[in-house]
Amino acid sequence: MKRLSVLLLMIVMMLLTACGQNNEAANETSNEQVGGQDSSNDETGKLVLYTSGPGGLAEKLAAAFEEETGIEVDMFQSTTGQVLGRLEAEQNNPMADVVILASLPPAIDYMERGLILPYESPYAAQMRNGWYDEDFHFYGFAASALGLSYNTNLVETPPTDWSDLLDESYKSQIAIPDPSQSGTARDFLAAYVDQEGDAAWEMFTQLKDNGIRLGGANNPALTTVINGANQVVMAGVDYMVYNNKAKGEPVDIVYPTSGTMITPRPAFILKSAQNVSSAQKYIDFILSDKGQALVANAYLLPGRKNVAPHPDRATVEEIALLDFDWSFLEENGQTILEEFTELVR
Repeated sequence: MKRLSVLLLMIVMMLLTACGQNNEAANETSNEQVGGQDSSNDETGKLVLYTSGPGGLAEKLAAAFEEETGIEVDMFQSTTGQVLGRLEAEQNNPMADVVILASLPPAIDYMERGLILPYESPYAAQMRNGWYDEDFHFYGFAASALGLSYNTNLVETPPTDWSDLLDESYKSQIAIPDPSQSGTARDFLAAYVDQEGDAAWEMFTQLKDNGIRLGGANNPALTTVINGANQVVMAGVDYMVYNNKAKGEPVDIVYPTSGTMITPRPAFILKSAQNVSSAQKYIDFILSDKGQALVANAYLLPGRKNVAPHPDRATVEEIALLDFDWSFLEENGQTILEEFTELVR
Protein backbone atom coordinates (compact mmCIF):
# COMPACT_ATOMS: atom_id res chain seq x y z
CA MET A 1 0.00 0.00 0.00
CA LYS A 2 2.88 2.33 0.84
CA ARG A 3 4.51 1.57 -2.52
CA LEU A 4 1.25 2.37 -4.31
CA SER A 5 1.03 5.75 -2.54
CA VAL A 6 4.60 6.63 -3.51
CA LEU A 7 3.93 5.61 -7.11
CA LEU A 8 0.78 7.76 -7.30
CA LEU A 9 2.66 10.75 -5.86
CA MET A 10 5.36 10.40 -8.51
CA ILE A 11 2.79 10.27 -11.29
CA VAL A 12 1.05 13.43 -10.01
CA MET A 13 4.36 15.31 -9.83
CA MET A 14 5.24 14.27 -13.38
CA LEU A 15 1.86 15.49 -14.64
CA LEU A 16 2.25 18.83 -12.85
CA THR A 17 5.72 19.32 -14.33
CA ALA A 18 4.45 18.57 -17.82
CA CYS A 19 1.57 21.03 -17.43
CA GLY A 20 3.96 23.72 -16.26
CA GLN A 21 6.19 23.20 -19.28
CA ASN A 22 3.21 23.36 -21.62
CA ASN A 23 2.00 26.61 -20.02
CA GLU A 24 5.47 28.11 -20.27
CA ALA A 25 5.67 27.17 -23.94
CA ALA A 26 2.22 28.66 -24.53
CA ASN A 27 3.29 31.90 -22.83
CA GLU A 28 6.40 32.10 -25.00
CA THR A 29 4.26 31.62 -28.11
CA SER A 30 1.87 34.33 -26.91
CA ASN A 31 4.74 36.74 -26.26
CA GLU A 32 5.90 36.29 -29.85
CA GLN A 33 2.61 37.64 -31.19
CA VAL A 34 3.23 41.28 -32.15
CA GLY A 35 0.57 43.36 -33.91
CA GLY A 36 -1.42 40.24 -34.70
CA GLN A 37 1.54 38.58 -36.43
CA ASP A 38 3.98 35.93 -35.34
CA SER A 39 7.34 37.65 -34.85
CA SER A 40 9.06 34.31 -35.33
CA ASN A 41 8.33 34.84 -39.02
CA ASP A 42 11.27 36.87 -40.31
CA GLU A 43 10.64 40.11 -42.17
CA THR A 44 10.77 39.76 -45.93
CA GLY A 45 13.81 42.01 -46.31
CA LYS A 46 11.67 44.38 -48.40
CA LEU A 47 9.54 47.41 -47.69
CA VAL A 48 6.07 47.61 -49.24
CA LEU A 49 5.29 51.29 -49.82
CA TYR A 50 1.98 52.76 -51.00
CA THR A 51 2.46 56.41 -51.90
CA SER A 52 0.56 59.20 -53.60
CA GLY A 53 3.82 60.51 -55.01
CA PRO A 54 4.68 63.01 -56.12
CA GLY A 55 6.16 61.42 -59.21
CA GLY A 56 9.91 61.78 -59.34
CA LEU A 57 10.34 62.41 -55.62
CA ALA A 58 8.82 59.06 -54.64
CA GLU A 59 11.30 57.24 -56.88
CA LYS A 60 14.28 59.28 -55.65
CA LEU A 61 13.40 58.68 -51.99
CA ALA A 62 12.98 54.95 -52.57
CA ALA A 63 16.24 54.67 -54.52
CA ALA A 64 18.22 56.64 -51.91
CA PHE A 65 16.71 54.53 -49.12
CA GLU A 66 17.63 51.31 -50.92
CA GLU A 67 21.19 52.54 -51.44
CA GLU A 68 21.61 53.57 -47.81
CA THR A 69 19.99 50.56 -46.13
CA GLY A 70 20.09 47.73 -48.66
CA ILE A 71 16.34 47.25 -48.15
CA GLU A 72 14.42 46.77 -51.38
CA VAL A 73 11.33 48.95 -51.82
CA ASP A 74 8.24 47.50 -53.49
CA MET A 75 6.30 50.65 -54.37
CA PHE A 76 2.75 51.31 -55.54
CA GLN A 77 2.30 54.93 -56.60
CA SER A 78 -0.97 56.63 -57.52
CA THR A 79 -3.35 59.37 -56.39
CA THR A 80 -4.48 59.59 -52.77
CA GLY A 81 -7.92 58.31 -53.73
CA GLN A 82 -6.52 55.29 -55.54
CA VAL A 83 -4.10 54.49 -52.73
CA LEU A 84 -6.96 54.55 -50.23
CA GLY A 85 -9.08 52.44 -52.56
CA ARG A 86 -6.38 49.80 -52.79
CA LEU A 87 -5.94 49.76 -49.02
CA GLU A 88 -9.65 49.23 -48.54
CA ALA A 89 -9.72 46.45 -51.15
CA GLU A 90 -6.88 44.68 -49.33
CA GLN A 91 -8.19 45.18 -45.79
CA ASN A 92 -8.68 41.42 -45.31
CA ASN A 93 -5.20 40.70 -46.65
CA PRO A 94 -3.12 43.86 -46.02
CA MET A 95 0.09 44.20 -48.01
CA ALA A 96 1.48 47.69 -47.34
CA ASP A 97 3.97 48.55 -44.60
CA VAL A 98 4.21 52.34 -45.05
CA VAL A 99 1.57 54.64 -46.53
CA ILE A 100 2.13 58.20 -47.78
CA LEU A 101 -0.83 60.39 -48.75
CA ALA A 102 -1.22 63.92 -50.10
CA SER A 103 -4.06 64.66 -47.67
CA LEU A 104 -4.05 64.72 -43.86
CA PRO A 105 -7.69 63.84 -42.98
CA PRO A 106 -7.46 60.21 -44.19
CA ALA A 107 -4.45 59.70 -41.92
CA ILE A 108 -6.45 61.09 -39.00
CA ASP A 109 -9.24 58.67 -39.89
CA TYR A 110 -6.84 55.72 -39.98
CA MET A 111 -5.43 56.76 -36.62
CA GLU A 112 -8.88 57.00 -35.03
CA ARG A 113 -9.78 53.58 -36.42
CA GLY A 114 -6.72 52.07 -34.74
CA LEU A 115 -5.04 51.10 -38.02
CA ILE A 116 -1.71 52.90 -37.48
CA LEU A 117 1.30 51.64 -35.56
CA PRO A 118 2.79 54.58 -33.59
CA TYR A 119 6.51 55.17 -33.94
CA GLU A 120 8.55 57.91 -32.28
CA SER A 121 11.21 58.93 -34.76
CA PRO A 122 14.36 60.63 -33.43
CA TYR A 123 13.39 63.56 -35.70
CA ALA A 124 9.95 64.04 -34.11
CA ALA A 125 11.03 67.05 -32.02
CA GLN A 126 12.14 68.87 -35.19
CA MET A 127 8.78 68.62 -36.98
CA ARG A 128 6.62 71.66 -37.71
CA ASN A 129 3.75 72.12 -35.27
CA GLY A 130 0.51 70.69 -36.59
CA TRP A 131 2.21 68.64 -39.29
CA TYR A 132 2.51 65.48 -37.22
CA ASP A 133 0.63 63.59 -34.53
CA GLU A 134 2.02 64.22 -31.07
CA ASP A 135 1.48 60.54 -30.24
CA PHE A 136 3.59 59.71 -33.31
CA HIS A 137 0.95 58.03 -35.47
CA PHE A 138 1.90 60.01 -38.60
CA TYR A 139 4.46 62.54 -39.84
CA GLY A 140 3.83 65.27 -42.42
CA PHE A 141 7.29 64.89 -43.92
CA ALA A 142 6.51 67.32 -46.75
CA ALA A 143 3.77 69.75 -47.72
CA SER A 144 2.40 71.74 -50.60
CA ALA A 145 0.47 75.01 -50.56
CA LEU A 146 -2.52 75.68 -52.78
CA GLY A 147 -2.90 78.74 -54.90
CA LEU A 148 -4.00 80.33 -58.18
CA SER A 149 -1.85 78.85 -60.96
CA TYR A 150 -1.99 80.89 -64.17
CA ASN A 151 -0.62 81.01 -67.70
CA THR A 152 1.79 83.94 -67.91
CA ASN A 153 1.20 84.33 -71.67
CA LEU A 154 -2.57 84.64 -71.25
CA VAL A 155 -2.94 86.51 -67.96
CA GLU A 156 -1.47 90.00 -67.95
CA THR A 157 -2.61 90.96 -64.43
CA PRO A 158 -2.69 87.87 -62.19
CA PRO A 159 -5.58 87.38 -59.74
CA THR A 160 -4.73 88.08 -56.12
CA ASP A 161 -7.64 86.37 -54.36
CA TRP A 162 -10.18 83.61 -54.93
CA SER A 163 -12.98 86.10 -55.62
CA ASP A 164 -11.02 87.56 -58.55
CA LEU A 165 -11.97 84.46 -60.53
CA LEU A 166 -15.54 85.77 -60.69
CA ASP A 167 -14.39 88.43 -63.17
CA GLU A 168 -15.87 88.17 -66.65
CA SER A 169 -12.36 87.95 -68.15
CA TYR A 170 -12.05 84.42 -66.74
CA LYS A 171 -15.36 83.22 -68.16
CA SER A 172 -15.00 79.49 -69.03
CA GLN A 173 -11.24 79.77 -68.49
CA ILE A 174 -11.01 78.33 -64.94
CA ALA A 175 -10.22 74.78 -63.87
CA ILE A 176 -10.13 73.22 -60.43
CA PRO A 177 -8.66 69.79 -59.63
CA ASP A 178 -11.48 67.28 -59.29
CA PRO A 179 -11.88 66.82 -55.51
CA SER A 180 -12.86 63.18 -56.05
CA GLN A 181 -9.36 62.62 -57.50
CA SER A 182 -7.36 65.23 -55.60
CA GLY A 183 -7.20 65.04 -51.81
CA THR A 184 -5.75 68.54 -51.65
CA ALA A 185 -8.65 70.04 -53.63
CA ARG A 186 -11.12 68.24 -51.39
CA ASP A 187 -9.32 69.62 -48.34
CA PHE A 188 -9.41 73.15 -49.76
CA LEU A 189 -13.17 73.09 -50.38
CA ALA A 190 -13.84 71.94 -46.82
CA ALA A 191 -11.37 74.45 -45.33
CA TYR A 192 -12.94 77.30 -47.30
CA VAL A 193 -16.42 76.29 -46.16
CA ASP A 194 -15.15 76.04 -42.57
CA GLN A 195 -13.93 79.65 -42.71
CA GLU A 196 -16.58 81.27 -44.92
CA GLY A 197 -19.72 79.24 -44.23
CA ASP A 198 -22.63 80.06 -46.55
CA ALA A 199 -20.53 82.68 -48.32
CA ALA A 200 -18.32 79.87 -49.62
CA TRP A 201 -21.27 78.19 -51.32
CA GLU A 202 -22.36 81.53 -52.77
CA MET A 203 -18.93 81.92 -54.36
CA PHE A 204 -18.92 78.30 -55.60
CA THR A 205 -22.27 78.96 -57.30
CA GLN A 206 -20.92 82.13 -58.91
CA LEU A 207 -17.86 80.19 -60.10
CA LYS A 208 -20.19 77.66 -61.69
CA ASP A 209 -21.94 80.53 -63.48
CA ASN A 210 -18.53 81.80 -64.63
CA GLY A 211 -17.73 78.45 -66.22
CA ILE A 212 -15.41 76.70 -63.75
CA ARG A 213 -14.62 73.13 -64.81
CA LEU A 214 -13.26 70.03 -63.10
CA GLY A 215 -9.80 69.37 -64.47
CA GLY A 216 -9.01 65.86 -63.28
CA ALA A 217 -6.22 65.39 -60.74
CA ASN A 218 -3.66 68.15 -60.09
CA ASN A 219 -1.30 67.37 -62.96
CA PRO A 220 -3.87 67.24 -65.78
CA ALA A 221 -5.56 70.35 -64.36
CA LEU A 222 -2.28 72.27 -64.50
CA THR A 223 -1.61 70.93 -68.00
CA THR A 224 -4.74 72.70 -69.25
CA VAL A 225 -3.21 75.98 -68.11
CA ILE A 226 0.22 75.26 -69.56
CA ASN A 227 -1.25 74.41 -72.97
CA GLY A 228 -3.63 77.40 -72.88
CA ALA A 229 -6.95 75.54 -72.66
CA ASN A 230 -7.56 77.43 -69.39
CA GLN A 231 -6.09 80.61 -67.96
CA VAL A 232 -6.17 79.66 -64.27
CA VAL A 233 -6.27 76.62 -61.98
CA MET A 234 -8.01 77.28 -58.68
CA ALA A 235 -6.52 75.52 -55.62
CA GLY A 236 -3.77 73.70 -57.49
CA VAL A 237 -0.66 72.47 -55.67
CA ASP A 238 2.28 74.83 -55.88
CA TYR A 239 5.23 72.45 -56.24
CA MET A 240 4.01 71.36 -59.70
CA VAL A 241 3.96 75.00 -60.79
CA TYR A 242 7.51 75.61 -59.56
CA ASN A 243 8.76 72.47 -61.29
CA ASN A 244 7.17 73.43 -64.60
CA LYS A 245 8.30 77.03 -64.30
CA ALA A 246 11.87 75.81 -63.81
CA LYS A 247 11.51 73.87 -67.07
CA GLY A 248 10.56 77.07 -68.91
CA GLU A 249 6.80 76.56 -69.08
CA PRO A 250 4.63 79.73 -69.11
CA VAL A 251 3.17 79.27 -65.65
CA ASP A 252 3.34 80.92 -62.22
CA ILE A 253 1.36 80.93 -58.97
CA VAL A 254 -0.22 83.44 -56.59
CA TYR A 255 -1.23 82.74 -52.99
CA PRO A 256 -4.61 84.39 -52.26
CA THR A 257 -4.49 87.30 -49.84
CA SER A 258 -7.54 86.09 -47.90
CA GLY A 259 -5.78 82.81 -47.13
CA THR A 260 -5.13 79.40 -48.53
CA MET A 261 -3.98 76.15 -46.99
CA ILE A 262 -0.75 74.22 -46.61
CA THR A 263 -1.41 70.48 -46.84
CA PRO A 264 1.10 68.19 -45.10
CA ARG A 265 1.75 64.83 -46.75
CA PRO A 266 1.38 62.25 -43.93
CA ALA A 267 3.58 59.15 -43.78
CA PHE A 268 2.64 56.34 -41.40
CA ILE A 269 3.16 52.68 -40.60
CA LEU A 270 0.17 50.37 -40.77
CA LYS A 271 -0.52 48.29 -37.68
CA SER A 272 -0.76 45.30 -40.03
CA ALA A 273 2.75 45.93 -41.39
CA GLN A 274 4.87 42.81 -41.77
CA ASN A 275 8.17 44.67 -42.11
CA VAL A 276 8.00 46.93 -39.06
CA SER A 277 11.75 47.42 -38.67
CA SER A 278 12.13 48.38 -42.34
CA ALA A 279 9.11 50.67 -42.06
CA GLN A 280 10.60 52.53 -39.09
CA LYS A 281 13.86 52.93 -41.00
CA TYR A 282 11.96 54.43 -43.93
CA ILE A 283 10.16 56.95 -41.72
CA ASP A 284 13.51 57.97 -40.26
CA PHE A 285 15.04 58.26 -43.72
CA ILE A 286 12.43 60.58 -45.21
CA LEU A 287 12.80 62.79 -42.10
CA SER A 288 16.60 62.71 -42.22
CA ASP A 289 18.79 65.46 -43.68
CA LYS A 290 19.16 63.50 -46.93
CA GLY A 291 15.44 62.77 -47.23
CA GLN A 292 14.42 66.35 -46.44
CA ALA A 293 16.94 67.69 -48.97
CA LEU A 294 15.21 65.60 -51.65
CA VAL A 295 11.87 67.04 -50.50
CA ALA A 296 13.18 70.61 -50.80
CA ASN A 297 14.68 69.94 -54.25
CA ALA A 298 11.22 68.83 -55.42
CA TYR A 299 9.87 72.31 -54.46
CA LEU A 300 7.82 70.85 -51.60
CA LEU A 301 7.97 72.38 -48.13
CA PRO A 302 10.12 70.21 -45.81
CA GLY A 303 8.35 68.82 -42.75
CA ARG A 304 11.22 69.67 -40.41
CA LYS A 305 11.22 73.27 -39.24
CA ASN A 306 15.04 73.43 -39.28
CA VAL A 307 15.29 72.52 -42.99
CA ALA A 308 15.02 75.37 -45.50
CA PRO A 309 12.78 75.06 -48.58
CA HIS A 310 14.04 75.55 -52.12
CA PRO A 311 15.20 79.17 -52.52
CA ASP A 312 12.98 79.68 -55.59
CA ARG A 313 9.71 79.00 -53.79
CA ALA A 314 7.61 80.76 -51.13
CA THR A 315 8.29 79.90 -47.49
CA VAL A 316 5.66 78.90 -44.94
CA GLU A 317 5.84 82.35 -43.37
CA GLU A 318 5.06 84.06 -46.70
CA ILE A 319 1.74 82.27 -47.24
CA ALA A 320 -1.49 83.58 -45.69
CA LEU A 321 -3.58 80.74 -44.28
CA LEU A 322 -7.29 80.05 -43.98
CA ASP A 323 -8.72 79.64 -40.50
CA PHE A 324 -9.93 76.04 -40.34
CA ASP A 325 -9.90 72.90 -38.21
CA TRP A 326 -8.57 69.60 -39.54
CA SER A 327 -11.25 67.72 -37.62
CA PHE A 328 -13.92 69.69 -39.56
CA LEU A 329 -12.30 68.56 -42.80
CA GLU A 330 -12.25 64.95 -41.69
CA GLU A 331 -15.90 64.98 -40.60
CA ASN A 332 -17.36 67.03 -43.46
CA GLY A 333 -14.98 66.64 -46.39
CA GLN A 334 -16.90 63.88 -48.17
CA THR A 335 -20.26 65.62 -47.90
CA ILE A 336 -18.81 68.91 -49.17
CA LEU A 337 -17.08 67.08 -52.03
CA GLU A 338 -20.35 65.48 -53.13
CA GLU A 339 -22.30 68.75 -52.94
CA PHE A 340 -19.62 70.68 -54.85
CA THR A 341 -19.35 68.00 -57.54
CA GLU A 342 -23.09 67.98 -58.05
CA LEU A 343 -23.04 71.78 -58.26
CA VAL A 344 -20.36 72.20 -60.93
CA ARG A 345 -21.12 69.20 -63.12
